[in-house]
Amino acid sequence: MKGKKWIGLILFLAFIGFVSYSIYSSQQEEVTATVRTAEVKKEDITEKIVTTGIIEPSESQQVFGQGIVSELAVSVGDSVTEGDTLVSYVNGTSFEAEFNGTVTEVNIKEESNDTSAQQGRASIVVENLNDLQVALQLSRSDAGEVQVDQNVTMTYNDTEFEGLVSKIDPVATQQQTQTGAATLLGATVTFDSDTSELIAGFEIDVDIIVDSQKSVMVIPVETLNYNENNEPYVYIVNEGIAERKDIKTGIQSEAIIEVQEGLSDGDKVILSPSSDVKDGLEVELDN
Repeated sequence: MKGKKWIGLILFLAFIGFVSYSIYSSQQEEVTATVRTAEVKKEDITEKIVTTGIIEPSESQQVFGQGIVSELAVSVGDSVTEGDTLVSYVNGTSFEAEFNGTVTEVNIKEESNDTSAQQGRASIVVENLNDLQVALQLSRSDAGEVQVDQNVTMTYNDTEFEGLVSKIDPVATQQQTQTGAATLLGATVTFDSDTSELIAGFEIDVDIIVDSQKSVMVIPVETLNYNENNEPYVYIVNEGIAERKDIKTGIQSEAIIEVQEGLSDGDKVILSPSSDVKDGLEVELDN
């Protein structure tokens, strides 16, 4: 009987040991996290506003006539020279082209009464299709960063074009968007390169360069955290321990952000830290 008691005691102690080890192991797993990191390094960085614009002629003439059309001298697609007669009316009124351009719209017929104005449209439209520009509608947040003479890169059918912000409207206006009414500020971009392959009326992708810095310390955007006051901080790995670092940031691109204070070149910052990552937590590197 004594032998059985000893065997039972040994088995009981082994069981207690196994349970204790399991609890210890699980606790160790809980206080150790596996993390991915990126190295703080110096790079050039460019901050830009990414939006779309509408390609449009730089000049547009809208003719609004009245009365019976006595002579209609143009049709859609005609090229006209400044001073060419576009249309004449029985009452003696006539309209001439104000610049060299292309007739893009005709809404009247010869020997018929011109009712275009009553229908809310021009009788004839002439546009300069050889000199195009891009019309933008900026949100309030973007408008605060856009200035005249900023460099712009535009993309149309995988072809890049360079340009400049040439004009910003003095006041914002209410615009109807897909999500409802919005207050937007109009701006214009002019091209620095040939636009012969562009077609007025189509959208074009626009990147407005609002700031850039050469050889500054940067980190991936995905390393950022924010406290209750919306102040940024990150976690670095220091000898296997997560260490919180409050930082001061500068300009930001799509993927990286400038760090002005709080980190040193070569620091390893934790990427996409989970809620389990805390100051002083033991971590293992996954990279």
